[in-house]
Amino acid sequence: MRPFSLLVKPAGADCNLACPYCFYRPGRARIPAAPPSRMSDAILERMLTTYCALPIAEHAVAFQGGEPLLMDEFFFRRAAELGEGVSFSVQTNATLVTDSLARFFAEAGWLVGVSPHGRTPAFRRGYERLVTAGVAVNVLQLVTKNEVREPEKLYHYIRDELGCMHHQYIECTSPEPFAVSGEEWGAFMVRLFDEWVKGGDVHRVSVRTFDSLVSQMVSGMPTLCQFAQDCRHYLVVEADGDVFPCDFYVEPDLCLGNVMRNDWEEIVESPAYAAFGARKRGHPDCPRNRHVLDAGWQRFYAHAVPYLRQQLQPGPP
Repeated sequence: MRPFSLLVKPAGADCNLACPYCFYRPGRARIPAAPPSRMSDAILERMLTTYCALPIAEHAVAFQGGEPLLMDEFFFRRAAELGEGVSFSVQTNATLVTDSLARFFAEAGWLVGVSPHGRTPAFRRGYERLVTAGVAVNVLQLVTKNEVREPEKLYHYIRDELGCMHHQYIECTSPEPFAVSGEEWGAFMVRLFDEWVKGGDVHRVSVRTFDSLVSQMVSGMPTLCQFAQDCRHYLVVEADGDVFPCDFYVEPDLCLGNVMRNDWEEIVESPAYAAFGARKRGHPDCPRNRHVLDAGWQRFYAHAVPYLRQQLQPGPP
């Protein structure tokens, strides 16, 4: 079977922050029948037990939102119980992290991604709880119109103020007025790359986009779906068990089934999923950004690839 991971929305699009630049809430609102706002134990059990039974090399589940920590701690402990052997992760705004939950994530070996929306005291408290507990943490920074002109400042905030060496930067392409243009994104990525190189961080700080580009150059296998030749790398599972091909495409006509009614084989082998994957072929970026950020990505590739290619050349014996 074609390997895939699960991106699970246990609280749907619900969030305690409800940032105005969130792309997910407007998309989920287009689904005619409003789903339950919280995933039930029955759906969680069916989803994980059937997924774990699949003959694929690795089973990975990421809980996102909305804000997944709107679920109580029992939910995540239950997931760990049901998904033995699964590589679990959570993406959160960190404001709802408790000492007990941080200890659980550390003991269970879960990766936690944090998004510093507004850099609030609540975020910092949650982040410090995770670090103090020994959780493996990375920082995901959404780059909006407000941040796109300050890549160096963002980089040093994450590296120096937060002390985090695992970074991810994602472009905001909707809604206006928070969206960045292709020109702005290209300039941001070039300056970010130069700061990474100038700071001597090539072997010290992991920037996910740069890592994926290196992986693609070395093995032909990128670690980010946007660089791949096919859009079938993960499936989104909503709180009601509905399955979609991508969280940027949670749309009524792209519902692939439901974990309570359909087998995974039906879903991943469906013509609708195959057609969705084909959207990517022949294009170097995500279909949602096509013709919007193309010029920016091309500027970044032209700047970064020659340097990386030189670094990857074998040295003298």
